[in-house]
Amino acid sequence: MTRAAKAGAPVIGIIFLALAILKFLNGDGWVVWALLAFLFGGFGVFGLGRSGGDKS
Repeated sequence: MTRAAKAGAPVIGIIFLALAILKFLNGDGWVVWALLAFLFGGFGVFGLGRSGGDKS
């Protein structure tokens, strides 16, 4: 896999995560969308701002 593909945000996962949140707020079935978001890396958006800590 190329370096740019690894560094980019998981766009499809973020879309599925947004759908899960919208479905949850509307009271519809949201579990499938949350699982798809997890599988496609949507929950990784919460860790994008972390630097990874001290590696010395």
